Amino acid sequence: MKPIIFESNIFVLHTIWVFFAIAVITGTYALIKLSVKNNLKLQFLSNNSFRLILISIIGARLLAIFANYDIYFYEFSGKTFLSLFAIWDKGLSLWGGIIAFFIFLYFDCKKSEQNFWKWLDVLVPSLILALAIAHIGAFFEGINYGNPSHLPWAVNFESPAIKFAVPIHPSQIYAFLYSGAISTALYLLSQSEKVKTLKEGFIGTIGISLYALLRFLEGFTRGDDTWLILGARMPQIIASIVFISSGIFLFLRYNKRRWKQ
Repeated sequence: MKPIIFESNIFVLHTIWVFFAIAVITGTYALIKLSVKNNLKLQFLSNNSFRLILISIIGARLLAIFANYDIYFYEFSGKTFLSLFAIWDKGLSLWGGIIAFFIFLYFDCKKSEQNFWKWLDVLVPSLILALAIAHIGAFFEGINYGNPSHLPWAVNFESPAIKFAVPIHPSQIYAFLYSGAISTALYLLSQSEKVKTLKEGFIGTIGISLYALLRFLEGFTRGDDTWLILGARMPQIIASIVFISSGIFLFLRYNKRRWKQ
């Protein structure tokens, strides 16, 4: 684990922010390429980008606070209230950000007469590719860590922020591997002539479904603290809801006449 790349008296360069920047650049590049290929107007996204990013951060923060209420509401005081706005403490929920982003993107598309489903098909592969890179940053930061494991690839983290002093699952690396695999599979699937005959939204929904399923399975290897409901981790519960919802959507939208427009 190497959370800091460079440190001086006036500047600290955190590894996680370096990988986050690389993730944003890579995801944006992939998005531009896919958008141009699918004849989508990038100006629509750029015109709404600031608001969508802000809404995503708010959604990510709200769900993180909800899932870790005991951390943020351990006492009622001005200090704890102000801490709710300190997003630099890395208290952000991935699912909160994704859900908020796509909900508001849907309404923006309706208002601007854009095809939401075509946007979904290019945004989801790009987003999952960016997430793959961001997961490497999480590994070096020591967040989203795993639970104890005897597997030969288990790792030791020397950090007071990690509650285990024994080898643990490199859950961040698992996330990197399956995110990269999903992103690659979606790109290859989009080249299929049969898939191209389907209604828009198939690639995006398949991507969301696969990511939610594997995110759910990854939860069994996670050891970081979160809110539990009947023994299940909150992120797993959200992932299962997303997986079931996307599965129902796929069935209703595409289980008609085969390859019907």
